[in-house]
Amino acid sequence: MTILKRLAKKNGEKMKNNSNNSYTDTVLLAIGEVAVSLIVILIYIAIGHFDWTVLSGVILGSIVTIFNFVHLSYSVNKAINKFMALRGDKEMNDEEAAKFAKDNTLKVQNEVAKSSILRTGLMIASLVIAFITKLFSPLATLIPLAMYKPILYATQLIKA
Repeated sequence: MTILKRLAKKNGEKMKNNSNNSYTDTVLLAIGEVAVSLIVILIYIAIGHFDWTVLSGVILGSIVTIFNFVHLSYSVNKAINKFMALRGDKEMNDEEAAKFAKDNTLKVQNEVAKSSILRTGLMIASLVIAFITKLFSPLATLIPLAMYKPILYATQLIKA
């Protein structure tokens, strides 16, 4: 059963734990980003190439990554709440819930997809700024951005 079908069967109640889960996931992502940043800094120190641009690069990459995750969480919660508002309070059987979820899945996906343009643009902009200016190490900026999904997978394994 898809998440939207399960939500359609919930008789209009909003998902109460979404914001708590988002907060916990954001904190875990931030901890992971700090750990990755420290590893990057230690590697740069070990090979003798550490300078302030490495520090500013990992900070930029980590901030953009955390902002992107917070924005994604907000967008998903907003889309789900919109879906639940469309659903209303009436009782639905399995067939009605499946039809409602099928009819509205694309709407929810479009809501989340709109935010991906901003999030992707911000990631690209941060990398362009790192490559163009001499204020950030491009590689030190890229690594926290690239570690986003592995950190999320690791935190989900830890939570499970």
